Amino acid sequence: MRSIGLLALAGCAGPGLLTDGTTVSLGAHSRGALRDGRRLPPSGDGYVIPATWKLRQGNYGTDELVGAVVRAARRVSRERPGGTLGVADLSRRGGGESPEHRSHHSGRDVDLHFFSTDASGGPLPPPALYMERYGADGAGLGAAAAEPPGETGGIGPTRQFDAQRNWHLVRAFLEDPVADVQWIFVATTLEERMLAYAQAAGEPPRLIAQASEVMHQPLDSGGHNDHLHVRIHCPPRDQALGCQDRGPPRWRKKTLKYDGRPRGSPWPPMASSAALRRLWVGMPLPLPL
Repeated sequence: MRSIGLLALAGCAGPGLLTDGTTVSLGAHSRGALRDGRRLPPSGDGYVIPATWKLRQGNYGTDELVGAVVRAARRVSRERPGGTLGVADLSRRGGGESPEHRSHHSGRDVDLHFFSTDASGGPLPPPALYMERYGADGAGLGAAAAEPPGETGGIGPTRQFDAQRNWHLVRAFLEDPVADVQWIFVATTLEERMLAYAQAAGEPPRLIAQASEVMHQPLDSGGHNDHLHVRIHCPPRDQALGCQDRGPPRWRKKTLKYDGRPRGSPWPPMASSAALRRLWVGMPLPLPL
């Protein structure tokens, strides 16, 4: 029965349907593929892909996710100037498995460095080679490896978790006009720091409640005290072509209908991500932006 979903996708792959330059997220976040993935440029307004992640070339996602990252970075840089968002992995060009992740298969996941400051509150650029881990008090726990001399002066200054900018980042994703966030994976201690800032800043109670529902420390992976992991829902068009939302729908800020299925409801069994990727062999891939 695992071939049902694959055959259904093949039946949908008529001329022009999946070759019009629009991205398609296929399957689930941990068992899927990405068709016509959109490339996130290595730097942009308010963000940069640090060296470690730039070399991996895992900077492809759906149109919706890539657009949300660009818009969120730009918004934070304008609301709280001075900080630079470090963008780590999205997905590989065609999605599927990677040695670094059990998810990130279908172009709907992105890992983001936390914004950080020095001891005086000045914004710091993201580390080039590692992700800084933060304790419950917001203090950086130190790099796993020193950066190259001249990059930031060796290991660089002690980092502090920037609750203000990180909250503005979460808010930008939740209020994005296109992408619909399903989860934001983050350590509970850091979530609490962002929510405390939001409450003190007088943010709308509904927005704080939404953030509290969407932010979550996963039980089956690392503690996420070194990065923010954002996952968006399947776009409506992709859901009809075989994209799968896994887990509860959580907070729904939009009222989209998916062929009569409630968001988060199960779809027919899908083929493996490797089989999904083989389905598109021979189809042209988009040129890099």
